[in-house]
Amino acid sequence: MKSNGMSFSPMRCVFTAAFFTFSASVLGAAPYTVSGPENAKPHERTAMEELSAYLGKRVAGTLRIGGQEGIVFRVGDTELAKRNGLLSSQLPEEKWVIRSFGNEVLLNGGGPRGALFAVYHFLEDYCGVRWWSEFEEDVPAPGALELNALDAQGKPAFAFRDIYREQVGSDAARFERRTRLNARGGAKFGGAFTFGPPNFCHTFDDYLNADKYMKDHPEWFSLHKGKRVGGQRQGQLCLTNPEVREKVLERMLAYIQQGNAEAEKNGVEPPRIYDLSHNDNQSYCECDRCKEAAEKYGLSGVNLNFVNAVAGAIAKKYPNVLLCTWAYQYTQDVPKGGVRAADNVIVRLCDTDSNQISSIAEPDNRAYYDRVVAWSKVTKHLFVWDYAITFSKGLTGLPFPSEFHYGDLFRHYRDNHVSGIFWEHEHPYLTDLWELKFFLERKLMEDPDLDCNRLIEQFMREYYGPAGQHILAYRKYLDRIRREKKAFVSWFPQLSAFDYIDDENVAACNRMLDAAEAAVAGNDRLLARARHARQGLDRLICLRSCPVILHDPAQKGIVVKKVPGFDAVKARLTTDWPKWIRPYPNSENLIKVEMDRLAKAWCSVVSPLPVPERFQNNRYYDFPAFFLSSHGKPGQEILVDDPESPVGRAMRTSADMSHYFKLPFAGGVYDEKTKRNQGSGECAEVQGDGYRWYHICKAKFTPTSYLWLTRAWTTQVRTGNYRELSGKEMDVWASVKFTGPMFRPGATGKSYIWIDRVLLVLP
Repeated sequence: MKSNGMSFSPMRCVFTAAFFTFSASVLGAAPYTVSGPENAKPHERTAMEELSAYLGKRVAGTLRIGGQEGIVFRVGDTELAKRNGLLSSQLPEEKWVIRSFGNEVLLNGGGPRGALFAVYHFLEDYCGVRWWSEFEEDVPAPGALELNALDAQGKPAFAFRDIYREQVGSDAARFERRTRLNARGGAKFGGAFTFGPPNFCHTFDDYLNADKYMKDHPEWFSLHKGKRVGGQRQGQLCLTNPEVREKVLERMLAYIQQGNAEAEKNGVEPPRIYDLSHNDNQSYCECDRCKEAAEKYGLSGVNLNFVNAVAGAIAKKYPNVLLCTWAYQYTQDVPKGGVRAADNVIVRLCDTDSNQISSIAEPDNRAYYDRVVAWSKVTKHLFVWDYAITFSKGLTGLPFPSEFHYGDLFRHYRDNHVSGIFWEHEHPYLTDLWELKFFLERKLMEDPDLDCNRLIEQFMREYYGPAGQHILAYRKYLDRIRREKKAFVSWFPQLSAFDYIDDENVAACNRMLDAAEAAVAGNDRLLARARHARQGLDRLICLRSCPVILHDPAQKGIVVKKVPGFDAVKARLTTDWPKWIRPYPNSENLIKVEMDRLAKAWCSVVSPLPVPERFQNNRYYDFPAFFLSSHGKPGQEILVDDPESPVGRAMRTSADMSHYFKLPFAGGVYDEKTKRNQGSGECAEVQGDGYRWYHICKAKFTPTSYLWLTRAWTTQVRTGNYRELSGKEMDVWASVKFTGPMFRPGATGKSYIWIDRVLLVLP
């Protein structure tokens, strides 16, 4: 195997126990040696360093394997590997082998990551090392280590394995390789099975940018509702236009050249996958040619025919490159008319409508179950993009016991020839039992035949110690009551989705979690973990205590329902949660965001609010800026102090970032269950300087509705989280200030929309 442009001096790389402890003269004869090939490649050197470092932590005294002492670990493409036909070039990619030959132990594997996987499996499976997260690991106390003769091997069941999270440290690639994920990493960690430029999803606009080409070539973009639209959020490409195909092919060839050049520069294998998938919206083309093709082949067939055509041309020049496209939203159903994916095309199926809290084998997930089966029959390469958390702002991390059903899911994927999994599992500090679910996800990506229940029991025992049995009882209790109550937790749930955990259930859960804390009261590390396990339930209690601010001329004030245990919850979250967040990048800002959200629940920010003169005789529900949530791009919307506002704060939107913030200003109330607006309206003109009241619409509110503002729907109030609003018909008013040249002729600087308050006025 070539060294990928990286070179080392021709000396042999050797590490001994003495290297990582004090000195051989203190410890006596070193119980082991770690050695690698001459001219070790970057990933082999990393593997040797990792093995030596952890053996230094784990072994004190005797190391005996198969009755042998003076152990020599041979890592990578050594002479021992060559003599036994176990070079990286002779093994399937990412297959790993651990085998002892007398006092020599071979650790190697296929491709540039196999040796790393062998080392990490040895440390995990035989030395008891555990990597729970980027910032948490457990290593057994130093001592003697005695093992039987070694002969183990394995190969991950899925070729592409990625668990996405937003908050990652500077050494994230090391953690991913330790846990056998493979979508990231430089030469030091064996490269990656990765996507090339421009991006790994939603790339139509990267190939033909609407801002650049729409003016001169509107026919390249989707005709939707009688208008040509393009761009990441607004439109698609016209996939039956032959010029579009040629232009996209031209751009993709340039991107492949760019990807290959960057890989060579970085000393890693070139990217294998290039994405060609529709933008993140549903404004597909309705021109006559596209409509005719859709009637014959379905919308997914129109997309696949386009991607297949580009893929055919790519295959002639780059036969090893794969193109990846969506089966997502309007393309999620299999095509008609005999269309199937070309052999160099990956179809990536995205599940957005299943019940996360149920097994894929249960009736409420039958549609997705069947969709996986159907797509496996029309594509050689099937990937999935799946989810492990809830995305509703402020509700991420509420408790739902999905972990018991992961085995069913991963086996279904394997049985239907899925070869790649992108698993979206953001916010480790926030998500419900992230460490447990991550442990299961990465284990089952390697081997879906592992017993999921046994893995859960192992995690509970090793991670929580004596608290584990009580936390496991809590999770099994949640799973039982969700079955009894037929609970449904979608990816964007309302608070009402968690009503399956009623006050009586909350009390029962707290008793189990109190017992967990008591079991580890003398161990600070295990106690911190046990307390973190109840974070989701604690936050549910807080949200159920969230105030509804009701102005009533007869009796105004804040109505607060305090759930039992609220004071203890407040104390736990205030003291313990920030400690858990602190290791993550940008932690101080993350802590502020989460503490601000919780503050709403215990009313620390809701002081008496000024009553607008025009509404002084009305009954209304009051939502000051603090209760608004931002759903825009990073930096597009932020909560700011504003002395001009009667309530002192506002949600400020940078209007220059999208044409969707131009007038008219719009808003409405959307029901997620019916997928329809309950009411909506527009305001075409700015009324004047400063904050003015704008009537948005009249609407009936439901348990699954939310209020949105701006034509981009970026500012929202999750009204479904407030049970008192359900069933009421009310007028929606917003207090808004418009500044900058987009709204005020002659003004200078940036244009902003400021929203400091929303009122829901009762009849």
